[in-house]
Formats: sequence, structure tokens, C-alpha cells
Amino acid sequence: MTLEYNIDFIRDKNKKTNIKKAISLLEKAFYTKKFVYSFFLDPMEQKIISNIAKNNDIDIKFVGGNEKAERKIFLVNFNHCLNEDYIRVLIIKDINLEHKDILGALISLGIDRENIGDIVIDKNCEFVVLEDDYPFIKYNLTKIANKSVKVEEKKINTLMDKRLEYKINKIFVSSLRIDNLVSSILNLSRKKAKDLIKKKKIKIDYMIVDDPSYQVEEESLISIRGYGRYIFDQIIGSSKKGNYHIIYKKVL
Repeated sequence: MTLEYNIDFIRDKNKKTNIKKAISLLEKAFYTKKFVYSFFLDPMEQKIISNIAKNNDIDIKFVGGNEKAERKIFLVNFNHCLNEDYIRVLIIKDINLEHKDILGALISLGIDRENIGDIVIDKNCEFVVLEDDYPFIKYNLTKIANKSVKVEEKKINTLMDKRLEYKINKIFVSSLRIDNLVSSILNLSRKKAKDLIKKKKIKIDYMIVDDPSYQVEEESLISIRGYGRYIFDQIIGSSKKGNYHIIYKKVL
């Protein structure tokens, strides 16, 4: 009996490599019937792994600090294992930092991006890591963005909810091609929008898109490196010239 799956539809090479690594862990659990846990996966990767598990009757669950977490690890053949045995929520109190500051500091320590979960900023900074990396981070992460910091283990191993805020915009676009949407949303020339695409700086639903003619669907998340994240929410009408009247949200 073999694990059945097909990932030929994934064009993003880096994404396919990551999913293959996750599948190898799933296969280990499938063949040995032993407990296995993974590294952190983004929502698109979780969906693919979840579908493979479902199609092969594998009992799987995803944990990431709270139900709404974006990045999660999976547990297979978990029985009575506790979530907190495999991930750890860490906190830095009363300091003004940005998401990129914390992520950059962790990566500078040699922590792989796939071993880092969600990072949530409010009055305090909270972030999720694999349990195995916790001791190293606690004693070695002492400065971020030239500020001295103290990393502590959160007493209740639950990540605070991420409060997403949006700026809602309405525009007319001539087509739903990704180069056209990016050009309109960022107020760039079509050529500059295509350059961003060719340089692989744009992701649709967490997957790199390198085809300027790619047709974007409603409710898609568009991530543009250096510019932020946008949600193509919906088409609300059309003009007499046939242009689409759309709503998009900028994630603040």
C-alpha cells in the first residue's frame, strides 16, 4: 500500500520542495504508524497536506498557537500528545518592534524560517517556534534592532489573536491579469508590474506567480515583496466600457 498524491500542479519550485519535505514526514507516519510532527507550513501547504492525508485516511491535526494562526505544524498518529509539547509561544514585553525585526533576528540566529510560526505584535511581541529551538532562542536572542530584549516563555502556551486591519479600496480595472491588478493597485506602470512578477516578488495565496497573464480570482491574497499584502475581495460591477469594478483590501 502506497501513499497516493499528485503535486504536479505546483509550479513554484521552492514551494514544491517544501511540500515534498512535508510529504516525506507524512509518508514516515503512514508506513511506520509512529507519531510524527512537522515544521511550520503556510495555509496553502496545510491545505495540500490535509487533502493528501484525507485521501489516504491519515488522522492529522494542525497546531500553531491558536485556531486562527496562519502558520501551523501538523501532528500525525498523535493519540494523546499535547500541542504544547511541540511548539512554544514566546513573548517580549513592552517594546516597540516590527514583524520584520523579530523575523530577521531569529533568522540571524540561524533559525530556519520553516521553524518559525506566527509573529503577533501588540503592546507585547509574541511569536511561535518549535519546542526544540526554544532554549537556544531564550538564551541567545538578547538584542533586536539595536534594542536589548528579554525573551520569556508565555505561561499559557497560546498565541494572542492577530487583529487584522484593512484599508478598503474600490477601483476599475480592464482585466483580472495579475500584472494589470498590481499596476492598478500600486499605481505603477504595467512594465514595472511585470518586472516585479519576473523577479518573483509576487505571490498569490502563498505561491509565487511568474506569469504576467495569470488570472486572479476573487478572495485571493496577493503578497508583493516590499509593498505589503492585498486581498482582491470581489467584483461589484462593470463600466460601460467593460472594465471591472472591484474591491480590494490592503492589509495594514
